[in-house]
Amino acid sequence: MRIFIFAIICLFQAMPCWAGETLNSILARKTIRCGVSPDIPGFALHDAQGQWSGMDVDFCRALAAAVLKTPDKVSFLPLPTRARFSSLLSKEIDLLSRNTSQTIGRESQLGVLFAGPLFITGQAFLVRSEDAGKGLKGLDNATIAVIKGSTHVHNLEYVAAKNNLRFRPVLFDGLELATRAFLDGQCAALTNDATVLAAVRLLAPKGEQSLTLLPGLHSREIISPVVRQDDIPWLLTVKAVLSALVTAEELGLTAATLQAASITPATGDIRVFLDRTDALAASLGLTPGWAGRAIAAVGNYGEMLERNLGKNGPLKLERGPNRLVRDGGMIYAVPF
Repeated sequence: MRIFIFAIICLFQAMPCWAGETLNSILARKTIRCGVSPDIPGFALHDAQGQWSGMDVDFCRALAAAVLKTPDKVSFLPLPTRARFSSLLSKEIDLLSRNTSQTIGRESQLGVLFAGPLFITGQAFLVRSEDAGKGLKGLDNATIAVIKGSTHVHNLEYVAAKNNLRFRPVLFDGLELATRAFLDGQCAALTNDATVLAAVRLLAPKGEQSLTLLPGLHSREIISPVVRQDDIPWLLTVKAVLSALVTAEELGLTAATLQAASITPATGDIRVFLDRTDALAASLGLTPGWAGRAIAAVGNYGEMLERNLGKNGPLKLERGPNRLVRDGGMIYAVPF
């Protein structure tokens, strides 16, 4: 009987009894601590005024809007590659939203879980423009700058075997060091996600035309927010916010139409979506209106992507695999 009464109390409380440690800490602190990349245009970049922008940054703001009712209650911690997982596991940050690829190995060995695709890209090679005509074959027996501990280190083995090439990887602790070595002529190429390499090219000291991104993607990198394995309720909250942003694009619900809906209430499938997410609020550790707050803060998934990485962003990338599944892409929302 006591167990039954306890279950009933949990069911009707505003915040569920199974709310995890991370969410409780965030609510007490009134700030979400997000680990991000140190200055990669399109993903995480802070300007002279200290203002952050980028795809990873916007997701943290959407999460803050859902959890804390305002997108401004986020602190951003730029992390080098070597510290991204240790900072998460030591509870220095609540969420790793840092251009990090999902792998089964990382989940099984590091004690982390990935919340789902935020962006999908692939490994590529950046070379000096005068060497671009040689293509990938021109990198046979060449030195390749690569970040230590990244998925790209192991991927180089597959690329070499597939193309009957031999690479000489040179490992660096972070993107800045690897890029500097490449630009200084210590390495013939720099390998990383194609989107990151596009950002490096954009910031090249001798101009974009001095560097060339070789055609072709040599892996599938599923960039995803990361949480600790010991807090499943927090994982579900993060996944719910990501799915809400994608669902909003599927329904044609934008930040602007959401504001209009506050004057003229939404109808049809949008109303069903907002009602359904409100019905799940307590079980996710959130308050009603959480999905609408997240969308109002950053727009739907497509708006967020185009502003940061797509046609309206600095890199002007094609959506490619980051189109919705219905449009031939790989981005989907888990149903509510």
